[in-house]
Amino acid sequence: MMIGWAPILLGTVHVVQKNETLGGIAQRYGVSVSTLQAYNGIANPNLLYVGKKLKIPTGQVREVSYVVKKGESLGIIAKRFGVSATDLALINQISRPDLIRVGQKLTIPLSGSRRPVPPKLLDSSTLAKLDSIRPTSGKWKRIILHHSATPIDDAVNMHKVHLARGMKNGLAYHFVISNGSRKARDGEIYLSNRWKGQLDGGHVKKHSANQTSIGICLIGNFEIRPPTSKQLTALEGLCEYLMKRCNIRVNDVTTHTLFHPKHTVCPGKHFSLSGLHRRLVD
Repeated sequence: MMIGWAPILLGTVHVVQKNETLGGIAQRYGVSVSTLQAYNGIANPNLLYVGKKLKIPTGQVREVSYVVKKGESLGIIAKRFGVSATDLALINQISRPDLIRVGQKLTIPLSGSRRPVPPKLLDSSTLAKLDSIRPTSGKWKRIILHHSATPIDDAVNMHKVHLARGMKNGLAYHFVISNGSRKARDGEIYLSNRWKGQLDGGHVKKHSANQTSIGICLIGNFEIRPPTSKQLTALEGLCEYLMKRCNIRVNDVTTHTLFHPKHTVCPGKHFSLSGLHRRLVD
C-alpha cells in the first residue's frame, strides 16, 4: 500500500512517483545525480516521468557505459556527468574528441571514482633522457604551456624557423610534444638544447620570465581542435616529472594566455588547463 509519494521498490529498481526529481531520488539512495544519469542512460534529468523505472546501483559502481545520442558532443556529455572532456577522451582512447559518433559507446567514470591511470606516463627512453639532465637548482619557478598554432609541424622545423627569426639558441621552447603529424610519433617528447644546457627560454615576451619559466609546446592549433590523448598523457607525465625535479607547484603550471592576458590566445580554447590541474593533483 502506498502512502503519499513513497517509492515502489522492486529489488534494485525505483519506480518514479509524482513530484519526484532525479536529485531527490539520488539523495534518498545515497548516490550522485550523475551516477543515476549514467547508470540509466538519462540525457536530460529534467525529463523524468511518473512510472519510469530507475536502476539503483548497489555496492561500489565505478563506471558505466553510455551510448552517444544525436546532437551530443564529448564536452556536453562530460559536463552532464561531472567529468572533464579530457579525461573522457583519455579513458576511451579518443584521439579526436571532435569526431565522436552517434551510437558510440563511452565508458563514464562515476562520481567518487578515479579515472584509470596509465601504467606508464613516460616511456623508458624519455625518462632516461630526462634523468641524464640535472636541472639548475632554484632556477625554474613555473611551467608555461603553448601550442604551435600549426596543425602540422615538428620540433626540428620549428628550430630552423626560430633560428631564421634571429633567435640565437633556435627553438624557443624547452620541450615539444608531437601530435604525430610530421616525423615524430604522436605523444613523443622532444628535449631541446635549451633544456639540455639549462638555458633561458624564448617563449614569452618578458626576458625575466624566460629566465625562470620552462616552456612546453604541443604541436597543433587548439583554437580549432583539442590536443590528442597521447599528447595529454605525455604532457601530464612531463609536468609531473618537472614538478618533482624542480619543486614546482601545480598552480605554477600555467598557459601563455594566462601569463600574458590580452597578448595571445595560446594555447587555444580547446586546451583545458583545469583538466590538467585535476590530473596533476590526483
